[in-house]
This record gives sequence, structure tokens and C-alpha cells, in this order.
Amino acid sequence: MKLYIASLLLLVSFIAHPQQPLYITALDTVFLKSEKLPEKSMGQSIVKLDRKQLANYTPQLSECLQFETPVYIKENGYGMVASPSFRGTTAQQTAVVWNGVNINSPFLGQVDFNLINTQNSSEILIRPGGGSSQFGSGAIGGVVYLNNNLSYNKPNEHELSTTYGSFNTINLNTNHSIYRQNSNIQIGLSYLNSDNDYKYPNTGQRNLNGAYRNLNASINAAYRFKKNSIKIYSNWLSGERHLSVLEPTQNFTKYTDGHFRLLTEYKNTNASHESVIKLALLNEKYRFYPNLDNRDGSSNGNALNYIVKYNYKYFFNKALLNLGATYNLTIATGTNYDNLKRNSANFNTYFKHSLVDNFSYQATLRGEWSNDYNSPLLFSLGTHWQLKKWYAVKTSISKNFRIPTFNDLYWPGVENPDLKPESSLQFEVANTFYMKDLTFNITGYFNSIKDLIRWLPASGSLWQPVNTNSVYAYGVEAIGNYKFNFGTHSFNLKGLYAYTVSENRASGYQLIYVPYHKATLGLNYLYKNISVVINNLYHGKVFTQTDNNPNTTLSAYTLTHLNLYYQFGNTLKWQLGAGIKNVFNSAYQNMAYRPMPGRHFNISLTLNIKMT
Repeated sequence: MKLYIASLLLLVSFIAHPQQPLYITALDTVFLKSEKLPEKSMGQSIVKLDRKQLANYTPQLSECLQFETPVYIKENGYGMVASPSFRGTTAQQTAVVWNGVNINSPFLGQVDFNLINTQNSSEILIRPGGGSSQFGSGAIGGVVYLNNNLSYNKPNEHELSTTYGSFNTINLNTNHSIYRQNSNIQIGLSYLNSDNDYKYPNTGQRNLNGAYRNLNASINAAYRFKKNSIKIYSNWLSGERHLSVLEPTQNFTKYTDGHFRLLTEYKNTNASHESVIKLALLNEKYRFYPNLDNRDGSSNGNALNYIVKYNYKYFFNKALLNLGATYNLTIATGTNYDNLKRNSANFNTYFKHSLVDNFSYQATLRGEWSNDYNSPLLFSLGTHWQLKKWYAVKTSISKNFRIPTFNDLYWPGVENPDLKPESSLQFEVANTFYMKDLTFNITGYFNSIKDLIRWLPASGSLWQPVNTNSVYAYGVEAIGNYKFNFGTHSFNLKGLYAYTVSENRASGYQLIYVPYHKATLGLNYLYKNISVVINNLYHGKVFTQTDNNPNTTLSAYTLTHLNLYYQFGNTLKWQLGAGIKNVFNSAYQNMAYRPMPGRHFNISLTLNIKMT
């Protein structure tokens, strides 16, 4: 916390520094934005979630992903640990990237999506498909990109919101953006607290020991002068979560989480080239309590991650060449970690070229080395062919990998230092149709994964990580969006469907917690100051055992969420909202023995102020 306060003081003093005029280059827009994810994703599809979409859901990212993307989310109970599955892959095969830096846990190799606060992000981008050649280990199934967009010379913006809902759930949030001609500072603070004692539909039994609370703060700043700019990003989290139980005779346990992230970026831009240096410090810590109010027997972990990144971009004709290097030092200590260290470095090259007006391609190569593993040479090749004004074809092929985590290698009693890294080769092709008010995208993909790391029974009650059979994952994703007006009434209809097969090649069985079918359908309606948002979700059945035992299958379910908003005021813009979640009181689980809540409610009040 002291480090965070010191960072805040540093940022404030930094913004107060006298400002100088901006040097503006005359580069093509496409290449100016090359640092952004969409411009680095040729051949792959992106789902963009802006702040307006995110506001329709809880501040935890998991719920929004369920209703807005093809991603499957598995929750260990409502508000508990949430993990994603992209295209039939595991949570460890999903890379989470914060402003260009991979933040996957060195302990577990994944990120808890119920600890990702959406209220402190400008936008969140979802890219299914491989990305190891750009983002390193873990980006086999897909990438979640958390963006904080810093800009200049705009009206100051201030937002305050409060939400109260069922289960004594309270969410308080404030965001402030202060702009000057050559500087910008953003401050965000969010608090979420819930008793989370919902009743299970059909039984009336309450969720026991399910309370949670999170406090999240972020400070971001930018300053530009002549040909240069400096940006600083920071995020701090303190959370406590009781781990829900099924019977009152079970031990009541809890888990505390915390992280601090600090990233500094320096950029120098000229007419034909650009240099970017990033320095990052990531700190992650946790503590598990086997009894709520007793530290005896508790276990903990603490990881520090130091990152140095350099990228050089050269622009010529209709092409972009990027050369990059990254050094990463990770140190882990704690109850089960004896000062573990991992040094890694990578070198990558990225080339993007517009061959003709309607055809572009990009190619990436990456080599990575560490003190315990060396990755194979990774590559990706993507193309974009605009055949007609209304029709485009995209293709992508990539080789990806994931190295074992500290828990895989060193967990006492079941450690397996002989584990091999996972590797995959995947291909996808997408067809995109553009019409006046309609966009439609359909993507087919195939992914071959080797040496999949799984935790399997070893002896007694112990489980051990081992490299198991290879997996074939393939399927189809279709996403559509249609906007139209009827007089003063505005409508936005959106939907998606995902068919996913993720098959163990040796047994022929579908992997657990991977539904064959998922579909969503949403409607946004606006009339003057009134808006209505309806979101529907269908999840097909999932298997919970590796032999696909039909007796332990989780049934398919359908959910409907409804939100109503009324806006009023001029200078002070207010929005009053009310929401009903699980409108039809469906009884469902997306993880075995973890019932989710039935119908529940919330009300909200938001104030937005723009000042010149």
C-alpha cells in the first residue's frame, strides 16, 4: 500500500510538470495503431467490450464473458473462482494481457476472472485463437486484453455510481479523467461486497460461507512532449473470499488475494520509425485459511515479476517491421515455494504488409528461452482479403506453447520436474459479411494440442500433474449484429453461436467442462431517455468426468437478464437503473455440486459529469 501511495504522488507531480507542444507525424493510420490488439490480429476475429456493455453486468468480468462472447466460464459457485475455456482449451491456456503485459499467475498459470474488475478498464478485447508468438506462454486458446486508453485535450470526465442488490450486495465505483493539451491522468476506485447467501432454486437451502469483498484502485497517466510520450499504468487489489460449502458441518475456510501492478512506457516516434520501452513490476500474493478466524495452518504465496520490453518499429511504403525483445525475472516464495526463480527472455519479429489495396498479410516469429525450458520456434501467419466491399476472408495459422507452472513443477509431495511444455498447431478461417446495418462473421478452426498437462489421481487422495494424451479441438463460431431504427425507436439485435469439440485423441471422449453448444441473444432498445437491455444465454450440457459418464453430466440451461435505465439531467447527467438476473428463476450449475442463484435483483444510480 505504501508503494501504491508513493506511485500516486509521483504521478501527480509528473502531470504538474510544464508541458510542451506535441510533435505530430504523418503516418498511415493503420500503422500508427499497430500497438493496439486489433491491428496485430490479422486473420483472427476480435470481440470488443466497451464500458457501456460492461455496465450491464456485475463488475466481475466472468458474467460479461458468459453473455457476450463464445468463451465458456466455469465458476466454483457464484462469486467464487472463475476460469475460462476458449475453444475447448483449459484456463491455463488463456493469456490475460494488461496494457500489453501478460499477467497470468506464475503459481497456477491462469487468472481468476471474478477478480478482474471491469470498472477500471476503458475496454476489454477478446481474441479467440493462438497468440503465443505475440504474448508468450499460455496463449493457446485465446487472449483477454485489458486496455486503459489514455488520450489528450478532451473535456474532463467524472463518474460516480452505486449499486445495491440481492444478498446484501453493494458496489461503489468512481472514475475520474483529467485532460490537458499534452497530459491525461485517470483515477479509478471500486468496492464490491456481498453476503452472497442466496437460496438454491427448488431446494431453498442457502449458500453457506460464500461472502466476498474486493477493493480495486487504479491510477494511469500520460504526458507527451515533442516526439516523445511517457505513460504510467498502475492497479492495486485487495480481496477476501469465503469458500462456500454444501453442508454446515464442513470447515468454513477463506482465501485472501492481493496484487499490485506498475507499468511505465516510454515512446519515441519519428516519420519512419518508433521505439517503445516498457518496464513492469507485478506482485501477486495469496493466503489460504483452513479456519475463518485462525491463522494456524494457513498457507501463503508471494510472487514478484520484473519485466523489461523493447520494441522497434520501422515504417516503409505499405509495410511495418517490428523487432522486439523481452526479459522476465519471476521470484516466488511462500509456504510451498522455496525462493523459486525463473529467468526468461524472448526475441520476436513481426512483419505486416499491404500487398495490394484489398489484400494484406502479417507474419510473426518468436524464440523464447528460460533457465528451465526452451520453447520451439513459434510462428503465426495471418491474411485479410477484402474480396468485395461487403465480404472479406481472413485466415490464420500459428504454433503455440505453454510451459509448466510453479505448482506443476514444485508442489510438495506431487512435484513433477520432468513435465514437458504443451504445444499446439492451429488453423482458422473466417468469413465476414458487411451490410448497411448488419455485420456477420463465421469462423471455423482446428487446434492440435500435444503433451496436455493435467492433474490426475496418483496415490491415495493425491493428484499429480502429468503430460497426457493429445487433444483435437475444432468447431465453428458465428457472431452477428443488426442495428435499425423505427422512427425515434432504436434497436440493436446481437447474437452468437459456438459449436465446440475438444476430444482426447486416445479415448475419443470430450474434455470435461466443455459444452458442445453455446448461444446468446441480446436486444438493446432505446427510446428518448429510456433504454432496455435483454440478454439471453444457452449453455449445452457438459461432462464432469473424463469417461463422459452420463450420470454425472451437468444439464443444459438457459438464463435471461433484464436491465432498465432512465437518463435525466443536462450538465449533471444521471442514470437510474434496475436489473433482474435469471428472470425465469432457472436452477443451474456450471460446475458440479456448485448451485448458482435463482432470480435476483439490483438497483443503481450513476452520475456523469463532463467539464471543459
